[in-house]
Amino acid sequence: MVDLQFKLTDVIWEDMVMLEGAPITAIVVWDRSMVDEMLLQPVTDNTRIFVDIDLYLANQTKLELYGASVALDEASDPIIGLGAIGDALARYSRDGAFIDEIAAGEDEMLVLVLNNDRDSSLLIGASAWLEDAWDVLPEEDG
Repeated sequence: MVDLQFKLTDVIWEDMVMLEGAPITAIVVWDRSMVDEMLLQPVTDNTRIFVDIDLYLANQTKLELYGASVALDEASDPIIGLGAIGDALARYSRDGAFIDEIAAGEDEMLVLVLNNDRDSSLLIGASAWLEDAWDVLPEEDG
């Protein structure tokens, strides 16, 4: 899949469900998001809710998540602040993060349920996403 996706249809879900169980090798959080221009208020690092995230999976798949929000569970509000989002993902990934479930959220948006070796979950909801392959991890690039 190389086209930008906005809705998790049954057909797309059938392809993506193969990613369940895939370990996450690296996570990159961008300091801007594709959705910034659509927001009514200017966004600062401290008020940021939506980020763009690249997930590098051990199976050489790269998921580019756009307009993504991160929450501890379904009942929690999204984490606010670029630093807090980055810290939560970094802490979480140190404990062996993997994709536990591919799910659909509100308006068929993509929701990734991540889990780790400590058996704690984290939800990432994405407004849009792109699935691609990677050859070099970001810290190895350059």
